[in-house]
Amino acid sequence: MSAPLVLHPEIQQITDENALLREELASLLTEAEDLIHTVKPNLLALYQTKIGVWELRLLHAQFTVARVRRQIELAQASINRGERPDLIAIECALEVEFLEWVTKLEEAAQRIQDAENRLKHLLSPEDDRELKKLYYALVKQLHPDVNPNVTEDQRRLWSRAQSAYKAGDLPELRALTLLAEKSASVPPSKSLDNLRRDQKILEEQIAAMLEEVEKVESQPPFTLRRQLEDETWVTTRRQDVEQRTATLRRQSDALKAYWEKLLEETGYGTAFGKN
Repeated sequence: MSAPLVLHPEIQQITDENALLREELASLLTEAEDLIHTVKPNLLALYQTKIGVWELRLLHAQFTVARVRRQIELAQASINRGERPDLIAIECALEVEFLEWVTKLEEAAQRIQDAENRLKHLLSPEDDRELKKLYYALVKQLHPDVNPNVTEDQRRLWSRAQSAYKAGDLPELRALTLLAEKSASVPPSKSLDNLRRDQKILEEQIAAMLEEVEKVESQPPFTLRRQLEDETWVTTRRQDVEQRTATLRRQSDALKAYWEKLLEETGYGTAFGKN
C-alpha cells in the first residue's frame, strides 16, 4: 500500500486558504442571488400591499383631474372658435390622449395583484432555509467563478440549479444536489505559482462581490426595509398619500362642476356631461 502524498507545507497552506476563500465567495454569491431574486421582490410586494394600494388611488385621482381638465380645454377651444363643442369628437380625442394613463393604471393595479399573490405563496421559514442551504452547496460545487474547471455536464447542472432556485423549486434543488455530488471530481494538483494566482483571483472576486452586495443594499427597495417594518412610518406615508388624493378629488369635483356649467351654457344640459 502506497504512502499518502504529503504536500509541501506552503502548498498545503495556500490550498487550505483558497478553500476558505472559495467558501466565502460562494457565500457572497448566494447572498447576492438571495437579495436579487428573493429579498427584493418580497420587499417590492410588501411595499405594494402596504403603500401601493393608496398610491393607486392617488394615481386614479390624478388621472381624473387631468382628463376633466383636458376635456374642458378641448370644449373651450371650440367655443373660442365660435363652434359648439363636439362631445363625441372630444371623447375620442381623450381616449387617444389618455391611453398611456390607462395603461399606467392597469399596470399599477396588476402590480398590487401580483404582490398579493406572491406574499400568499411564500416558502415557509424552514423551506426557505433549506432552499438557501442547498443553493449554497450547489454554488460551491458548480458555480464557474468558484470552480473554473467545471465540466460541460456540471455547467448544465448549474443552469438548472439557477432556474430551480429562482422558482423556489425545492425538490429540483434536492435532486440537483445529489447529481452534483455524483459529478464531483478531484481537483487537479497545482503548482505554488498557480495556487497563488488562484488566490489573487479569488480575493479580487470577493472584493468585487462585497462591493456589489453593498451597492445593491444601498438602493431601493432595500433602503425601505426598516420603514416597511415600522407601522408608524407606514401609517404616516399612507396619510400623506390620502391627503394628496383628497386634494385632487376636491379639484376633480370643482372641474366636473365647471364642465357641467359649460355644457349648460352651450345648450347641452348636464345629462350629456356625465362620465
